[in-house]
Amino acid sequence: MEKKAFDLITAKVEEALAEQEFTRQNVENKQEGDRIALYTGETAAYSVLYDTVKKRFELRTCPMTESGPDNSWKSLAVWLFDPQEDTEREAESIAADFVETIQGPKRKAMIKASKKRKKEDETNVDPLFFMNRLVNFFPELREEIRWEKESYESFRGVTFAKEKALPKIQYFLRENRPEQQMKKLGAVMSDCYASGDLDVRGIITYVILNSIEGESAHKLEEYLSDELKKAWKHSVRLKGKTIKPEKKKKEKRFVADTLNSKR
Repeated sequence: MEKKAFDLITAKVEEALAEQEFTRQNVENKQEGDRIALYTGETAAYSVLYDTVKKRFELRTCPMTESGPDNSWKSLAVWLFDPQEDTEREAESIAADFVETIQGPKRKAMIKASKKRKKEDETNVDPLFFMNRLVNFFPELREEIRWEKESYESFRGVTFAKEKALPKIQYFLRENRPEQQMKKLGAVMSDCYASGDLDVRGIITYVILNSIEGESAHKLEEYLSDELKKAWKHSVRLKGKTIKPEKKKKEKRFVADTLNSKR
């Protein structure tokens, strides 16, 4: 009965989410005995989990990232279900409740709002946004971004790109990386250039691309958009010319009592 109930509930949820452009994914369950179904959309994910120990079904949701669900799951509904005692009728009730939750006006409004925010973010790309996109390739940048934000009043895009991101990109290109990874890096740089502000465009062309030469340049160019290829070609003319340096930002000051209180 456990499998039958799980299949019934997840099928009903899948049908409801398909209307909102969610897709069910294949999931490798690492928790022995439990059953899980995952549905992903543009900005959010849902999952149906059956906990075999607690004997309960749970409907959960979390935001989506570039690499998939961020796994900060929030529980939306929980129902007890004992396969030794409960029947298909109880499974139908659980499915109906999960579907009602998913299709409720509040949930639909939240998904619609998150899509709108994502679209707005993608058309207002600043240096910090660009560096956060690079975290998917270089996870160690996450901590360096955090330190930069805590140490300075505003994010020093040019300095950070030159000192932190550029060496990692150069090393990435020197390695024999799979074609899929190269395509993804080229797509991120092309997308951010197309939607970026003037600072982002300058960082991508003058700071990063103009510092890549030889075989590495040929490798990367293949996966860039025509727009970015053209911009790269024009930016080469700036090599060797003096560019107005970025103003040094004032460092944040920390109160000693505050730091001591965290020990």
